[in-house]
Amino acid sequence: MTIIFFLLLLPCSLGVGAFERLKIKDDFFIERVTIGHRISSNSSSTLRRKRESGMYDAARNVTSHLNTILRDYDKNLRPLFNKNAPTNVYIDINVRTMGFISEKTNTYSFDCYFRQTWTDERLRFIAPRDSMRVLSLSTAMLDRIWKPDVYFWNDAGSYVHTQTVPNRLVRLFDDGTVLFSMRLTVKAKCRMQLIRYPLDRQACRLVIGSFAYPVDEMNLHWKVTNSNSGVQIDDVAFTELPQFSVSGFEIVNKTSIQRDLNYSALEVRFLLDRHFGYFLMNFYVPCTLIVLLCWVAFWINREATQERIGLVITNVLTMMFMSLDSKADSPKTDYPTALDVYICICLFFLFICMVEFTIVHYFTKLNTGDPEKLLKCGMNTMWNENKFAYFSE
Repeated sequence: MTIIFFLLLLPCSLGVGAFERLKIKDDFFIERVTIGHRISSNSSSTLRRKRESGMYDAARNVTSHLNTILRDYDKNLRPLFNKNAPTNVYIDINVRTMGFISEKTNTYSFDCYFRQTWTDERLRFIAPRDSMRVLSLSTAMLDRIWKPDVYFWNDAGSYVHTQTVPNRLVRLFDDGTVLFSMRLTVKAKCRMQLIRYPLDRQACRLVIGSFAYPVDEMNLHWKVTNSNSGVQIDDVAFTELPQFSVSGFEIVNKTSIQRDLNYSALEVRFLLDRHFGYFLMNFYVPCTLIVLLCWVAFWINREATQERIGLVITNVLTMMFMSLDSKADSPKTDYPTALDVYICICLFFLFICMVEFTIVHYFTKLNTGDPEKLLKCGMNTMWNENKFAYFSE
């Protein structure tokens, strides 16, 4: 009996021992995996801290270097001042949208990115890595370095966009090159020639110059690259203009503004073609139809004097109204425009029609024996005979 009981307990003991050994192995495996994961996490955290620490140290070194440079930096002196050489400033414009164009005030406006690039050797620094060769700086940096005194010679009220922050950008390269970009709405004077209005084509100028530095101290140049000639235009935005279409632009590499001295300047001319459809439908076609309507009176009976004269006078008054309406929309000039000449020609044709009616009416009544005309002629004859008899006595 004892032997049978021992045989029954032997498998259970073996099972418990195997389970204990398996549990020990599993716990060891889990602990080993946990320890390996902890070691891997610690390694990645260490690497990340080292990387961040390296970047922070590099940025701190650049900041410290810039502070060292600006400590002895004099922003009142332009670059190359000590070498008696002019400072070269490169300018490029990216025109985004064209704004309002007014013939009455001779102004035009457009929205653009205005960029200036120059090299200041005093701002050179050693980049710790290639990714830090170009630094995007705060706009407060502009108050601590020299910048060109560029202005628009024919400006009429330009401004810098400030929504939601002042739209200005400053980048510093390791060789001392500074890129200063800002978003502007430029409003400038445009001297328009309106002799061929509304068939005119305008060339609106924008002259960029230095205000205080003459040509022997600062020179302006267009920043020309492979795909950029100094001025870029968004063609899609310009197709939405209501009155004009931009057919192109012309740039002048070098001009000079003479005040007390010669100053370097750049010039770009925007070529604007006026849309003719509005004037065709509102002025040219109605005026032509009015003249043709006056010619219809030639087929009216020549004895219908009141109807013919009334038709001509109505056409003349309508033409005068069209002339005043055209003057309300057109600029005030001291010379006639092409539209004024056309309206004057239409009025001349209406006047010729009126003269023709008068001549036809006069000779028709004289040659057809009109009683009124004959009575008037007879009274004149009797008066002349009595007058002759009186003086003869």
